[in-house]
Amino acid sequence: MECSADAPAALVDLPGWEHVHPRIPDTPQRRKLAGQRTIREVVFGAKDGVLTTMGVTIGLGAATDNHATVIISGLLALLSGALSMGVGEFQGAKSEREVVQAAIEQESSEMRDHPAEEFAEQVAYYKLKGFSSEEAHIIVRRLVQNPDIYLYEMMRDEYGVDPREAEASDVRPAIAMSMAYACGSILPILPYFFAWNPLQSLLGSVGLAMVGLFCVGYFAGTMGSKNPAARGAEVLLYGSIVFAISFTAGRLIPPLFGHAPISLGG
Repeated sequence: MECSADAPAALVDLPGWEHVHPRIPDTPQRRKLAGQRTIREVVFGAKDGVLTTMGVTIGLGAATDNHATVIISGLLALLSGALSMGVGEFQGAKSEREVVQAAIEQESSEMRDHPAEEFAEQVAYYKLKGFSSEEAHIIVRRLVQNPDIYLYEMMRDEYGVDPREAEASDVRPAIAMSMAYACGSILPILPYFFAWNPLQSLLGSVGLAMVGLFCVGYFAGTMGSKNPAARGAEVLLYGSIVFAISFTAGRLIPPLFGHAPISLGG
């Protein structure tokens, strides 16, 4: 079928469309966006891994010249943090799905027990979108004939959510966050595996961490509409503030417990 000049190909009726069972639309674009949204877990996990472990390595690196102490503490922070982030993401996503499911059940109950009120409510939503009263009534009367789509439209308009979010039980976001955290955490620890003096190790740790933070921000920028370099600089700025606070704590807190901080020169 030829497409008119003012109608995108995706919106032109295809042969046999009359026999297609009504269903909630699903598109490659929606699935692609759903996959890209995993960037939240990757960025959050990697950034938190760098910052948390950097706090440990800077704090200990400023307070002691024992590389083994810094490495062991850093690896423990990596392990516990990665597991915690993964489990936390999985449990958090599960709780979010349960909240959405509860809202779906509530809306389904209202549509079943108070059909006239829900009908009028949906008509009002379509009128808010610019449809005339007659057009809104026509649309909603058609929706009533397809309960699944009717519920989808009600959830989208009233709650602003896609009911399909309650069906997603993918563990990949949790794994992505856990792995990203581990990758970010290892950066500040790496310099302490070499026989460098305390100052060199500390500077190397800070340098790798800053590079990692910039790369995380840059990656996030490429997935969004913001300038990647500006996004990388933004993440690096916040990380630098955390670095400064952690370093200061490592220098000031040990004396409170009778431990004099080691000079950065060794």
